[in-house]
Amino acid sequence: MSGNRINLRWATDADPEAVVPAWCGKPETMRLAGRVAASLAAVSVLIAVVVRRWFAAAARRWLAYPFTGIPPRFGEAASIFGHNLRALMAVAGLLLIAQSPHCNMASSKPGALHTSLQRLGETVIGTGVAVNVSVVGASFGAYGTRMLSAAIPHGPVELAAYSLSLALYLRGRRHPLPVRHIVALEALSVALLAVAAALETFVTV
Repeated sequence: MSGNRINLRWATDADPEAVVPAWCGKPETMRLAGRVAASLAAVSVLIAVVVRRWFAAAARRWLAYPFTGIPPRFGEAASIFGHNLRALMAVAGLLLIAQSPHCNMASSKPGALHTSLQRLGETVIGTGVAVNVSVVGASFGAYGTRMLSAAIPHGPVELAAYSLSLALYLRGRRHPLPVRHIVALEALSVALLAVAAALETFVTV
């Protein structure tokens, strides 16, 4: 076995000979998540600068944020968590689609229907990410420090959760990943979203 590959098998051992690149391991996924988060933040900042310079008033009319705060109730935190979890589950579902050919003992090569479904899912997820980054950037550009106060401290935690899930998908879109790897990092993403929802509801700056 070459030095840059390691054995990472599905828990079912459907393909005992299957190997994946070493860069699909957990530490590399975490590092990729950091790069994803930095990229999303950089694009948001760029949009914020453009909006702040030329479109701040129009963006405020369009967004019309009331900044009334969130009632510090458990039900509110659960509602925020549930809303954010749907986006995370969409990425997780797409990862399952990408990983499904590797569960087939006969062949790990995806068929045309599978490839089309995965590409459609990537288009939907990519569009959703682009829209959300644009709205976040426009919000910071429109409201400045007021929006910054509203986004702290939960915002960075949410960004970490989504970035980790996206990084996991990027690792697994072409290569098989061990079930324990997927479960551990998806569970961490969900936990981060739960923390973010609690911070958004009960902690104000």
